[in-house]
This record gives sequence, C-alpha cells and structure tokens, in this order.
Amino acid sequence: MEIIKIFGVYFIGFITLLILDYIWLGYITKDFIIREFGNLVTIQEDGSIKINLVAGLTAWIIISAMIVTFVTLKYDNIGQIALYGALLGFMSYAMYDLTNLTFINNYSLKFTIVDILWGTFACMMIAINSFYFYNLIK
Repeated sequence: MEIIKIFGVYFIGFITLLILDYIWLGYITKDFIIREFGNLVTIQEDGSIKINLVAGLTAWIIISAMIVTFVTLKYDNIGQIALYGALLGFMSYAMYDLTNLTFINNYSLKFTIVDILWGTFACMMIAINSFYFYNLIK
C-alpha cells in the first residue's frame, strides 16, 4: 500500500482519539477531574482545564499509532479489531493509571477505574474507525 494511504490510516486514528478526548476531557469528565485532582489542575479563565499541549499531542500520537500499528494493520475482521483494540487500550491505560496509583500520593482510585474504562473504549474506537478507513481506501 502506498505510504500516503498508510499515513491516512494513522491520521484517522489520531483524529478519532483527538475528538473523543476533547469531548471526554473537555466536557464529560471535566468537573470529575477537577474534583479528583484539585489544585493539581489549572483552571483557565473560561473554565476549561489548562493542558500541556505538546505533551498531550505527543501522547495522542503515540496512543493512536500504537493501536493502528498493532491492531488495525494486523487483523482483518471487525471482531478482532474491536477486541484487540479494547484489550490494548485496557492494558495501556491500566499500566499508566496503576503505576500512578502505586507512586503518587493520594492518586484517585475512582479516576484510575474511570480512566482505564475510558482508555479501553477509546482505543477500541480508534481501531474500529481506522479499520473502516483502511478498508475504504484499499
């Protein structure tokens, strides 16, 4: 497959995660995050949570590339794509959150559980969306 098509698949995975996390972090769980992390979170004048954009974009690129590389481009049916996308999301987010729970004083157990569930769903959606795009352009 041409390099431009492969790049397109990675781009769709990235955009999927960007949109999902924008809605999830910016609207659905914003108040929950503020409650759970208190003064560790900086609130901007417009009420949004201030993020480190470089770190965020880097993480979103890595997460989406991981799913596309190890799931989307590896399996050929939607059942496998959904299962392995969710499984890789679960393992990745669990590794991150449980490590934080291990070493960071007062790290939120509630947030850990919610974030692992979110990562499982988000990575499954990255895999599904990029898979459909991949099959569309083949």
